[in-house]
Amino acid sequence: MGNTKKIYKKWWLSLLVVVGLIAGVTTGCGGQSSTNGSAESTSASADDSKKKEEAPKSDSKVTYDNFMKIAMGDSIDNVNALLGPGKEASSSQIGDIKSVTYTWDGDGLLTSITATVQNNVVTSKMQVGLKKDNVDITLDKYNQVTEGMTYAQVSAILGEGELTSQMKIMDIENLTYNWSNKGGTNATLSFTGDKLTAKSQFGLK
Repeated sequence: MGNTKKIYKKWWLSLLVVVGLIAGVTTGCGGQSSTNGSAESTSASADDSKKKEEAPKSDSKVTYDNFMKIAMGDSIDNVNALLGPGKEASSSQIGDIKSVTYTWDGDGLLTSITATVQNNVVTSKMQVGLKKDNVDITLDKYNQVTEGMTYAQVSAILGEGELTSQMKIMDIENLTYNWSNKGGTNATLSFTGDKLTAKSQFGLK
């Protein structure tokens, strides 16, 4: 039984790092698409622009601020109270552990929050497209970051990152952050036990 738990933990840790890096790339690509959309809207007619300006503000609960309020160990009832009822995306059961993944769609294109609960307790969360690009990251800064650094050390170089995913399995926690420029170029870093364990970048100069 002990070996099974160790294999289960290692499998989840490998999976969460890969999922985190994919989430970061997705967020970066989302930023690039947003830029293209902005260019297209600039060439739109004056009437269309006026309609957009008069559009009411979104009252969606699927926001980055609410995403940050979801804590590992929260009940699914608390998350539903925060975001509204989630849609079940998948479910599975291994032994006496039942896992269910829920999604909440945001107002923007491809914006969402995903949470996985095990026996009705949150063990992971992920978001896509909920925070606007607001950093200036370069390849030089990226190269200054090395594996083994803490998040505090990394943020001193890159600035505050955007949390894209978080997972806690047993006593080990993994967090993945994204730093994305307005043009869509970005860096994605994963931390396990507050130590940098993986990093990737797209298009940095």
